[in-house]
Amino acid sequence: MTENNKYIHNPELPFIKENIEGNLLVNNRFVNEDRVFGAGFSTVLQWMFTANPQRSQKKSDAYRPNVEHDESIFHDGPDAICWLGHSTFILRINNKRLLTDPIAYDLPGVKRLIPFPFKTKDVINIDYILLSHSHRDHFDRRTFKEIVKRNPDVKVYCPLRMKSLIQREGARFVTEAAWYQEFKSDESGIRFVFLPAKHWNRRYMHDTNRELWGAFWIGSHKQSIYFAGDTAYHSHFKDARQVLPDIKHAMLPIGAYKPSFMMKDSHTSPDEAVQAFRDLGAEKFIPMHFATYDLSDEPVSEPINTVHKLLAPAEMLTTDFAAGRVYQL
Repeated sequence: MTENNKYIHNPELPFIKENIEGNLLVNNRFVNEDRVFGAGFSTVLQWMFTANPQRSQKKSDAYRPNVEHDESIFHDGPDAICWLGHSTFILRINNKRLLTDPIAYDLPGVKRLIPFPFKTKDVINIDYILLSHSHRDHFDRRTFKEIVKRNPDVKVYCPLRMKSLIQREGARFVTEAAWYQEFKSDESGIRFVFLPAKHWNRRYMHDTNRELWGAFWIGSHKQSIYFAGDTAYHSHFKDARQVLPDIKHAMLPIGAYKPSFMMKDSHTSPDEAVQAFRDLGAEKFIPMHFATYDLSDEPVSEPINTVHKLLAPAEMLTTDFAAGRVYQL
């Protein structure tokens, strides 16, 4: 390692994989395993000046997922999951509630296509918040702050170097991890492992990849769940299966993939998400990162319709995936 290249990790957490030093920093910026990142400025310009061949289809696409308001997820019951739109879920495992990548409001310049199923003040009894990275559509400061205020003892698990950002929003119990590190166990009987993803990170103009990104594995005596965060397709899905076999549920992103020249190194297409599902050897597919924000060129209904064509109904948690509805795991 040179002075500008080094590996870092959380020295208080164990690794679940041998011969791992942590995550590589190159000139103080994190890198993917293949050193390839999302689109650069020239590619963004190309996208801006390239006509969308599906423009008329996209404009006429009126699909919106159903939105319900089943507040039973906030109370005790059997293991269950509730999608709140985009990559935000509440999972109930061992009567503990886990919230992923919370965002309840519009993005700058991009309105939600479906409403957040609950008022943030009603998001109660949250024991853990899992943050895959700090992109604004995965970590919304307003949403996070409002939820932490209602759940002051919540434990927050996040990637390396995200802790200071989170603590500024009021969270008191924050733990960072490198890829393949396991968070400390507690009385809940739930295990959490941070895993690789192929993505990138930025919140401001000059902080590209200063903070890490990644996926989570969540395990209990009944459950083995993979939450992909935000990711392109790569070998990390097969790698996860090697260290964490018998994955039951795979929560995988299916939207924001067109045009391919712009999105292929940041997001999985529906076809790639299904291949990731196969790579993981999972039993049930749970779609996410679709039909909530218009972030790309494909029509709103295309991701979920494609998934339905590629998977048998028995391979999906449900074929009628609604926001705010509670599904038993």
